[in-house]
Amino acid sequence: MRLVQLASLIVFGLAGLFLLAARLKRLGRADALIALLSVHVFRVLALFTIQAQRDGYPISNIAVTEIVVGDLLGAAIALAGILLLRGGARLGVLLSWLVIVETVVDFAVGIHRKTIEPLKVDVTGPLWPILAFFVPLVIVTLPFLAWQLVARRKEPL
Repeated sequence: MRLVQLASLIVFGLAGLFLLAARLKRLGRADALIALLSVHVFRVLALFTIQAQRDGYPISNIAVTEIVVGDLLGAAIALAGILLLRGGARLGVLLSWLVIVETVVDFAVGIHRKTIEPLKVDVTGPLWPILAFFVPLVIVTLPFLAWQLVARRKEPL
């Protein structure tokens, strides 16, 4: 599992460097931020954890709550940021920064939970595709989002 996550991080990172970075430069500031925030809206996939637990997947109620609350909060902030940026509101930039902070905190909580309650994920488990592919994608968007926020801070929305 860890090898697949590492491979996903490398592939998404390289795709970001060689494909996404050039595309983001051609977009306006708001559109570039919106593109990166869009990935975070799909963090609603965390709701799948509830069904996985009901289907017998061994994960505690505390872990499910932490996963779902953290990801839904990140998705909601990202969606609000997108809507504000589409309307040209500068508050969308602040929410973009908040997505970065919230995601880092969410991952820290997840890492802490994993030390307390190791998650048993195998390739047949219901959470495997999310952990192997979507989580690395979310991670890779963070430095690109920070780059856009810093490098283009003086550009108008």
